[in-house]
Amino acid sequence: MEVPQQMRQGLAVRADDRALVTGCRAGDPASLDRFFRTHVDYVERVVARLVGPTADLQDLVQTTFIEALQSFGRYRGEASLKTWVARIAVHVCLHQLRSGVRRNVSLELVPPSNEPEDPTRRADGELPLRQLARRLHELLDRISPKKRVAFLLYTVEDYSLEEVAALTGASRAATKSRIWFARRELVAAVRNRPDLRQFIQNMKGAESWR
Repeated sequence: MEVPQQMRQGLAVRADDRALVTGCRAGDPASLDRFFRTHVDYVERVVARLVGPTADLQDLVQTTFIEALQSFGRYRGEASLKTWVARIAVHVCLHQLRSGVRRNVSLELVPPSNEPEDPTRRADGELPLRQLARRLHELLDRISPKKRVAFLLYTVEDYSLEEVAALTGASRAATKSRIWFARRELVAAVRNRPDLRQFIQNMKGAESWR
């Protein structure tokens, strides 16, 4: 029976990952450089979204790669190398958040606009989208790290429930519960702010949690 093209491509990528890991385990400089260059932008984005683009960002990214280098012996190829590195990054972020350190810099939930941002409310009482995003992030420190990370991975990084569960090492049911409670707690925190409440309720998956 012929193997579907998509499956063949997946097998080829996985084989390429294993070859790269073999080189990294052997300390091959070219393999180590390729591993870093291939995944550094993705790791930086995930870390910045989960803990904030702070002065510690590069330290956390470096910690992620150091842990990856020390863990190559445990890579078995069950998941792609990108997913494997993402799990390590999530673990590093959770450890940072549990340490109690909170950041004053907001995360970006929406892409930058070329138009100048109006610092005042609009005539209809709503705030520009980027202001809403920044104010939402001021609330994220009020929820537990596990709920925060699951919520952001699902709503901002656009992972599926199954992917978030795999990245955080939780069951699907626990992941769904964390996201639901995170959204509920955020909405409750802005009970008197209809613009922020509506913004949170309109984020990915909100219709299936009501």
